[in-house]
Amino acid sequence: MSNVKPQTLGTVMNNIYFKSRKTPNELVLRAGQKQYNEINVIVSNADKNKKLPHSNPFLVQAFIKQVVNRHDNIENMKFTRQGKILFTTKDPLCAVQLLSLTKFMETDISTDVIWENICSRFLIFDIPVNTPMEELAKEIQEKNDMDVIEMRRFLKQNSVKDMSPVLIIVLGTTIPDEIKIWFINQKIQHFIDRPRQ
Repeated sequence: MSNVKPQTLGTVMNNIYFKSRKTPNELVLRAGQKQYNEINVIVSNADKNKKLPHSNPFLVQAFIKQVVNRHDNIENMKFTRQGKILFTTKDPLCAVQLLSLTKFMETDISTDVIWENICSRFLIFDIPVNTPMEELAKEIQEKNDMDVIEMRRFLKQNSVKDMSPVLIIVLGTTIPDEIKIWFINQKIQHFIDRPRQ
């Protein structure tokens, strides 16, 4: 009997939530193979209680030119009201270089991607609740050439239904009208998150 654990695609919580195990850098590089609008990388102070020091844009540019060799592909940079810096690029390699930064002009930083411009969200309905989320992600990826980033099953508390809708987030900004799951061409519904008022 082998002690080798099978490789898993992602993290699953209570068969309700799935998140890909791929790093943001891997996902951004894979996004380069899909259709997307732009990649936004947010740079913030590693100490969440502090803002990044507001620096002269000329000095920021000089620093970025030293640490990001694909700096010519940065289309925009702006300081946000939350004390962060937002970089916009269409080049996945440039985005990965920005994501890999750990210091920004002597300040420890954390970086993240704003996923909305490189991902799509859609709902599929009538998925059996006993279907493992990882199995569903694997099926969608294998049959549809999609990279599943996250999935969330919608279950009402104390529900006894054996089917539920699932929200799926995939790389790329274009998605088909239907996807194939278990020999079934499943219609999908685009998901637009409406903030609560």
